[in-house]
Amino acid sequence: MTDDLEPLRRSRPDRLLPDDPPDPEILVREKARLMSAITGRDGAGEHRRSPSIYPRLAYRDEVAALDFLTRAFGLVERRESRMEHPEGMLAWLEIGDGVVMIGRAGEERHGLHSPLEAGAPTAMVNVYVHDIDAHYRRAASEGAQIVMPLEDMFWGDRRYEALDLEGHRWHFAERVSEIRARPPTR
Repeated sequence: MTDDLEPLRRSRPDRLLPDDPPDPEILVREKARLMSAITGRDGAGEHRRSPSIYPRLAYRDEVAALDFLTRAFGLVERRESRMEHPEGMLAWLEIGDGVVMIGRAGEERHGLHSPLEAGAPTAMVNVYVHDIDAHYRRAASEGAQIVMPLEDMFWGDRRYEALDLEGHRWHFAERVSEIRARPPTR
């Protein structure tokens, strides 16, 4: 039996998608509020502020990129901010106090393209990390293509550069003064 309400019944809220991704600040705040209601603890201290500017990188396979970036470069996904739908996924990743958004490449996705489509890197992401030497070893062992070896620079950084699985260029560094200030490990 069909009636005038049939199209409305077929329109499920979980299949309706916004044009733009949700604001991760709102999602984090609402998650903290919900967890506070469940646990009875104030989740106010758990709010993570997004930086005023962050890049969005495009990938042909954003799911594989998410796996690679977390495994090789140590980025951490803001799981509460992930949006999945049949046409692709958007995810927010953190490292230190920085945030990067990743999503599917394509003309219909703001005209953003993967370096695989462009034939060259389309951006370089600069990231300061703690323990650059360990970070370098991890990235190399997980298959990151090292394009500039680990070295100390005259301006006071120890750094290296690597390409991710689709060719975005990542520049990782740590201040030499911070390395020297750390207690020696045994």
